[in-house]
Amino acid sequence: MKTLTRCSLAFAALIALAHVAHAQDKGCIELTTVASTEQEYVNEQGRKATRLVPAAKVVPGDEIVWTITAKNICGKAASNIVIANPVPEQMSFVAGSAFGVGAAITYSLDGKEFKASDALLVKEPTGALRPARADEFRAVRWTYTTAFEPGATAFVRYRALVK
Repeated sequence: MKTLTRCSLAFAALIALAHVAHAQDKGCIELTTVASTEQEYVNEQGRKATRLVPAAKVVPGDEIVWTITAKNICGKAASNIVIANPVPEQMSFVAGSAFGVGAAITYSLDGKEFKASDALLVKEPTGALRPARADEFRAVRWTYTTAFEPGATAFVRYRALVK
């Protein structure tokens, strides 16, 4: 029971950290971040299916689905929208899990410099460079090239494993 309690406290800290996502046009873009887990259930047709449910208690090895929703709350179009979200320190990014319709997705090893995943390099102790692994990504960024009209909503998502 103590392990779950410690994990629950750590998870509360993870959710607080995830709220540092931002958009360039902050005045018009309202962001919300939700942490979910997948739950299996039997649907009305009697088949197994999965759905996202709010994450509650998590333990190492659990996969969390992070969803960041951006909504234009102004009466004018908002452009140059960039959503950046850190991968919580106690988690590892799941390769290939980031998506956002209409957004270019880039990654960072330090939370400052963003590049395509295949352009990120890590320097080994020997000085040799190697491609970064997904579990080394520390942040994900989504850049929209089209404006969000008033009231428009979009969401982006990625998965991360609890360490």
